[in-house]
Amino acid sequence: MRLPPETRRQIAALWELEAEWLVRYAMVRTGEDQSAAEDLVQTAFLAAAVQWNSLVDRTDDERRNWLRSVVHHKWVDGIRRSRKLERLDMEEREKYAGRGPDLVDVVLARADLERCLEVIRSLPERRRQIAVLFFIEQYSAARIAYLLDLQPSGVRKHISKARALLREAVKPVDTGEAEELPPREQKEEQA
Repeated sequence: MRLPPETRRQIAALWELEAEWLVRYAMVRTGEDQSAAEDLVQTAFLAAAVQWNSLVDRTDDERRNWLRSVVHHKWVDGIRRSRKLERLDMEEREKYAGRGPDLVDVVLARADLERCLEVIRSLPERRRQIAVLFFIEQYSAARIAYLLDLQPSGVRKHISKARALLREAVKPVDTGEAEELPPREQKEEQA
């Protein structure tokens, strides 16, 4: 922030006059935390610099009260913010407490991953290169086209065919149980 030289001198004079007292006031608020108190005072003086046009004609007592008020409000804001963060942290901990990954899900996911890797390994060389770059390295189709000196449409075609094979490899296993038909189809089947 660029301040005119006269304004800078006036704020510096205000700092000399009020900063020490304001730090002591802030220390009481912060539980004797020197660093937090100094941060609050610095924030108050920054606010004073931003709003100097409204402070310049006030008396010393009015400026002191204004600075004290800013320190107080910034301290309260900090408390609210920390409580909000604590509450959010507790909510997140409760949300995920005791929830580890289900062992069955982990085993199934690993099996799916293995099947996908087998499919990728079995692809013709060019499609395998594209699949590795796209699905594993997560390059964009345009970047792959550039790297392999291909047309983007050709890369997208390879990706589409590889994706179809991967979907087929990880589609749900048929458990042999009959799929439940919607009510209308059940009636037709019974007739």
